[in-house]
Amino acid sequence: MSPSMEATVLKYLRELSPEARTRVAAHFTKEVGEFAFLAAKITETLQHYYARNPKHDENNPKEVAFALMTKGANTLMAGFELVLTGYMWEPPILFRSALEGFAVAWDVVHNDPRFAAWKVRKKFDSTDSISNLKKAIEPVGKMYGFLSNMHVHTGPLNSSPPMLLVGEEQKFQFFGLLSPGKEHLRKGEACFALLTAYVCLQLTELVFHNYSPGLETIEKIPGTDLVRTIVSPRHRPFVEASIEHFKLMSQDPDACLQ
Repeated sequence: MSPSMEATVLKYLRELSPEARTRVAAHFTKEVGEFAFLAAKITETLQHYYARNPKHDENNPKEVAFALMTKGANTLMAGFELVLTGYMWEPPILFRSALEGFAVAWDVVHNDPRFAAWKVRKKFDSTDSISNLKKAIEPVGKMYGFLSNMHVHTGPLNSSPPMLLVGEEQKFQFFGLLSPGKEHLRKGEACFALLTAYVCLQLTELVFHNYSPGLETIEKIPGTDLVRTIVSPRHRPFVEASIEHFKLMSQDPDACLQ
């Protein structure tokens, strides 16, 4: 191995990556704030549940949900940190994993046979939870399918390393390093971070709405014990911006290099 290449990697880890992360975070100030809000709502709701249920009960499906969602919250944060570090392909892999974990948590609480299968660890397929969930929240199916087919399963469409257009020349992006002026290229990953975090908060509130300090993604139906999912007014602009961005990407894929 070349000593100069080792020195380059060390410089990236110690100097270039922290500097680039600061630039990316500054570019996506609003997105960082919204993600922090969503992640905090998830964490706070889960903490409220644990504070009122400190003793473990293996027959309570919400115990499983609490554990899975706590793990999933960390996975969400790890994925978002990779977005801020400048990575392209890798963050959605974690977002897909987090979404699947939250889906299983929702599933074992709302479907007794699934919790029974979970307890005996027999024939439990986590993708079945996605199938059950998309019947209740339809967009989840398309989101999960895209994250799987475009980022987790390897194929011709996702086999290329990330590229940057520098002047008239296309260059490989190594690790997460984005040169100054290229921070906006992670717009798509930032959008997916917010969409996934919102759905994960929605699942958290569907399971633990009695422990939420204030519902954001669902609302109670007056006169009943039922709830329905919503897109909150504060989050809707991010959804609309995401839709517009993905439309642009589908019409002009090369725009992701510029």
